[in-house]
Amino acid sequence: MSAPLRIRHAKLAKYREQTGLTTEQRLADAMGVNQGTVNRILRGHKIPSAKFICALVRAFDGATFDELWEITINTKQAAK
Repeated sequence: MSAPLRIRHAKLAKYREQTGLTTEQRLADAMGVNQGTVNRILRGHKIPSAKFICALVRAFDGATFDELWEITINTKQAAK
């Protein structure tokens, strides 16, 4: 069982604006990943890998996991 993650888009937008990583390509370059991967994950079409999760946090000096990511609990799984 894996815990689904959700990006905190409002906080991410603030960090991107502050750092000038306003395009997906700039963000991808800062993270060391492909722009298409950034696009698919930000749109919710792909589950982020551990590498992606860490790279996103590291792209913003001073950011923490909890600021950028939210762990969501599936109520059906929690009841088991």
